[in-house]
Amino acid sequence: MLQELYVENFALIDKMRLQFSDGLTVLSGETGAGKSLVIDAVSLLIGARSNESFIRSGYNKCMIEGIFSGPFVDELIHVLQEVGIDTDEDILSLSRELQRSPAGGALKTIYRINGRMVPILVFRTVGRLLINIHGQMEHMLLLEEENQLYLLDSFGGEALLQKKVEVAKAFSKMETLKKSLSGLEESKQARTQKMDFLSYQIHEIDQAHLDPQEEESLCAEQIRLQNAETLIQASSAARKSLVADNAAMDKLAAGTSFLRQITSLDEKANFLFERMNAAYYELEDIAAELESYEESIAANSFRLEEVEQRIALMNQMKKKYGKTLQDVISYCQQASVQLAELEVLDLDSANLSEALREAQKEYQDEAASLTALRQKAAQKLSRAITEELVLLYMPQAVFEIALLPIEKSALGNEKALFMIRSNQGEKSLPVAKIASGGELSRIVLAMKVILSQLDRIATLVFDEVDSGMGGRSLNAVAQRMAFVGTMAQVLCVTHAPLMAAVAETHIYIYKEIVDKRTIIRYKTLNLDERIEELARMIAGDKVSEATLAQAKDMLKK
Repeated sequence: MLQELYVENFALIDKMRLQFSDGLTVLSGETGAGKSLVIDAVSLLIGARSNESFIRSGYNKCMIEGIFSGPFVDELIHVLQEVGIDTDEDILSLSRELQRSPAGGALKTIYRINGRMVPILVFRTVGRLLINIHGQMEHMLLLEEENQLYLLDSFGGEALLQKKVEVAKAFSKMETLKKSLSGLEESKQARTQKMDFLSYQIHEIDQAHLDPQEEESLCAEQIRLQNAETLIQASSAARKSLVADNAAMDKLAAGTSFLRQITSLDEKANFLFERMNAAYYELEDIAAELESYEESIAANSFRLEEVEQRIALMNQMKKKYGKTLQDVISYCQQASVQLAELEVLDLDSANLSEALREAQKEYQDEAASLTALRQKAAQKLSRAITEELVLLYMPQAVFEIALLPIEKSALGNEKALFMIRSNQGEKSLPVAKIASGGELSRIVLAMKVILSQLDRIATLVFDEVDSGMGGRSLNAVAQRMAFVGTMAQVLCVTHAPLMAAVAETHIYIYKEIVDKRTIIRYKTLNLDERIEELARMIAGDKVSEATLAQAKDMLKK
């Protein structure tokens, strides 16, 4: 809660140190006394926009500081820990300093938490987790549509909040699968074309039955076949040199015959005979092989075309897929791996589609369960607020919570809209569009009474929430405001004596002139002073004994 507010050189305030207590505290004073300036200072303390007019004339800077006591909500502690601010103690100070630019430039603002400078975003986040300001016709926290679903869910209890977590998980899973599948689908056409192209290349290379050793053999065979005539002529001449009349074979046979005749006479001659005889048979084999060689070349006269076609195919494969046949074979292997990966992606696409269908069903089931829980909570909360409005003298009012369909989201399939029918025969309207300030104040107060135990904010500020009210409705609002004060710290600016009478603490704001300058002062009233201020609020300047007695009785009641 807000323990202390220090304001220095802020508009008509020179120096003011306001101390606050628990429960309901009212601020009263003459019109224009400066009550709204106090609220403006509190607004700046939680990050509201500033301008140079806030700095007291004749000064170059102003200071606003607030001291808060805990315990503090977990969200606030988390924010502070992220910027390295100690939260061990249940005391927190926020300060904001506005400085004029000496060159007439932009206003400089310094934000501090526990004496440490922080960015405005952190300062504003922390401030709005400490204080909630409700102005007469501003869109209050309870009336902002984005907060109404949060309030309904909080009212629904632990089961609803847990289901909300499950819906968020199911939605996240569904969206992740959607994105993954979308990425696959976007590339499906290109992937299909790539698969077709790879399949064609793999088939073409496989059909070629390539072997790097075959290429070397074919090249040698090509040279041989291209020179077939020369080879035949040379081998034929070589054979004839052996077997023609009076050729080498005949002469060798004659020589062998001569040596055979002397083998019995000399052992050395026998050795020479054997060598010459072996040479004869060797030449005979050579002649036979030459004849076979000639016939093989003559018999493969059509083989050259086949060899050249085969070599041309190999060269074509190398031109398309690599410098060597080994490169071509490696490319085919790589293409096979790529094709297998793309086929797996196609399978993944089918699996993802099935997983997405399951995730969508899971989300629909979880969201439907959440909707059912919200419907029950909406009926219960609507009845409770309607009953509270009766106590606030709106007997014909009916409060409703409409659950309106929205696109699937992490929050479910609906948003909550607080609706009110103020009078019988009228149609229900969104609470935020209620025209009557008095009705709006009572509706907000009724919601506060029911939801105050759910509110994360420890200090509530109401600026003339009772404006436009009177009689029994004002009395009812005052009593309910006091009730809210039993659950949270409430600061209320008021002109209504009934509202001031129910407060635990009454602060009087007034002006005085010091050294020819107007200055705003304050005073926390004791019992007698409260009676006098209530009498002034009742009768203005015409305070009488009867008015004082009325004020005393009002305070007593």
